Amino acid sequence: MEQLLKFLSVLLFISGLFPALAQGNQPGGAASTTTEILRWKDGKKGVFFMGFDDSTPTSMSKVIPELQKRKMTATFYTVPGSAWHKKNQELWDHPLPGVEYGNHTYTHKGVASREELEGELRRANDEIARCFPDRKLPRLISFGKPGGVPWSLTPDETRAVLAKFNLIWRPDFRGYPGQIKTVEELAALPAKAVAEGGMEYVYFHGVDGDWLSTPWDVFTALLDALEKERNELWITDPVSWHQYATERDSTKIKLLESTLTKLRIGLESSLDVQLYNLPLTLSTRVPAGWSECTVTQGERSRKVPVRSGIIVYDALPGGGAVTLQSSASK
Repeated sequence: MEQLLKFLSVLLFISGLFPALAQGNQPGGAASTTTEILRWKDGKKGVFFMGFDDSTPTSMSKVIPELQKRKMTATFYTVPGSAWHKKNQELWDHPLPGVEYGNHTYTHKGVASREELEGELRRANDEIARCFPDRKLPRLISFGKPGGVPWSLTPDETRAVLAKFNLIWRPDFRGYPGQIKTVEELAALPAKAVAEGGMEYVYFHGVDGDWLSTPWDVFTALLDALEKERNELWITDPVSWHQYATERDSTKIKLLESTLTKLRIGLESSLDVQLYNLPLTLSTRVPAGWSECTVTQGERSRKVPVRSGIIVYDALPGGGAVTLQSSASK
């Protein structure tokens, strides 16, 4: 009996020293808390996006060249049936890298019925799809309600039609000098997004010309402010922001397997993977001694360095289990 008590005491002592080893092979054990979804993609601290309405000529002649030079992305809410869009048809038909298109209706003339709205949205969606032939359908597209035109449908009626066409209603219009009164207020938005860990945005019409025009120096002041925060800011588009936030808030992490050399993690989500297919950025604390890790999900496999016992990597909810394996053990 005395020897048995000594043996049990040793076991209790060991399990106290190594609680992770005691529970590591059990799904849902202590190690299940070591993986988290980072708030924003790539661990960025804040989010920012820009939108440009109405297919304005200055979008093509001035805005897009400047964004290309700075390697920044933005969403252009095109009006394919308008005369001013057709004047630059060849350019709009071939979007450059980083340029996203949003649905601003086909004619920007307003709607009097559900049927009319469906026709406007369908034709605009078709034009966007034609400009991005390599993108799989169905997919989410951002919608911006045109201003200054008759609109007979209620917000709820409008949302019901948007859902039929996989359209995401963008946040309310906010631009300079309407809702944003000064250049200082505008230029402060990127730093605000980083400081608060949230999302900020702004919309434009014409820039240095056209209608509802924003002066060039005001526009570039915003771009300069974005440059300063670039390392901490995810400069993206409304659809990607919506996808990431929705996936992040609806995905549950489950530990499926845990050993000294391998972890297997499940990402459970009830979302439609055809529409919500943006990889999330995850952080996992791995067992001691790992210096490099091979991350595998489905047919995709890549090596990720371990820094301070943690790896940061991308994974897709609904894309199958994620396997993390110490490279030294392979």
